[in-house]
Amino acid sequence: MKKRYGKIIIAALGLITGFHVFMCSILFGGIETKLIYYPMDTEIKNIWINIDKKVENMYFYSRDGIKLNGWYVKAEHKKPTIIYCHGQGENISLWQNVIKFLADKGYGIFLVEYRGHGKSSGKPFESGLYIDLESSVNYLKTNEKISENNIILWGRSLGGAVVTDVASRNDFKAIILESSFTNIRDEALHLTATGVLENKLGFWRNVSSLSVKIMPMTQKFESDKKIHKIKSPLLIGHSIHDTTVPVEMSYQLKTLNNSAKLFISDRGSHHESEWFFPEVIKFIESLEKPVIESL
Repeated sequence: MKKRYGKIIIAALGLITGFHVFMCSILFGGIETKLIYYPMDTEIKNIWINIDKKVENMYFYSRDGIKLNGWYVKAEHKKPTIIYCHGQGENISLWQNVIKFLADKGYGIFLVEYRGHGKSSGKPFESGLYIDLESSVNYLKTNEKISENNIILWGRSLGGAVVTDVASRNDFKAIILESSFTNIRDEALHLTATGVLENKLGFWRNVSSLSVKIMPMTQKFESDKKIHKIKSPLLIGHSIHDTTVPVEMSYQLKTLNNSAKLFISDRGSHHESEWFFPEVIKFIESLEKPVIESL
C-alpha cells in the first residue's frame, strides 16, 4: 500500500513539475511574446500620400534608451496634434490614410512606431510600449513645445490598450479608442474560439484554449481595469462587422467609463478605419466649441 501511495505522489509531483516546465517554456521561451506581437510587419512602405505639408521621418529615443522611429506632420494654427498608435502586427506606413485625413484638416499627426516594429530598435513588451508612447508625448512637449492639453491620443486595437494605460495616468485634450479589447487574455480566448489563435500556435493548437485559460501571463494589457481612470474626453468606436475584436468589448469598456462616448458602426471591419473618420472629426471639432452656460 505504501509503495502505491509513493508512486501516486511521485506521479503527482511529476505532473506538477511538467506543468511548471511547460509554463516556463511559454513565458521565458518567448512564446507569449510571439503570440502577442506576431507577425511584426517591419516592411516600411514609401510615403504615397499627397498632402500640402511635409511628412517628417524622424527618430528619437525612449526614456530607457531605445531608438524609435516616427512620422510627424506639424499642426496648423495651434490646432491639436494627434498621436496615433497602431495595432498588432502593423507598422506606421500602413496608416498613411490617417495622416492625410487629419493633415488635410490642419491637425498635427504623429505616428508612433513601437520598439521592435518597423524601423524602431529593441524588442516589444507591454511596459516598453507604454514607455514608447510616454516618450512620444515627451518629445512633442520638449521639442515641439506642445502641451498635453493640446495632444490627443488615438489608439486602434492593441494601440488602444497602450493609449488607455498612458491616458489613465495623465491628462490630455482627448482620447480615442478604435476597435480595442478589454484585456489580452479575453482577446486571446476570443481568437482561440474563432480558430485564429490556433494558426499562430502551430503544434500547440490542440491545447490552445486550455493554455490561454491557465497560462500565467506576464503581459496583460488590462484596459478594463484602467479605463475608469481616464478623465479626458473619451470616444470609443467599433464596427459590428469586426471579427478580430468583438464589438461587445467596446460595449463593456463603455460601461466602465460612464463619461465615454460610444460609436458603433454598421459599416467597416477591423482592418480599415474609414468608417470611423467622420465620427472622429465630429468629436475633435466638438472639443473646440466654446461651452455656453445656461442662465
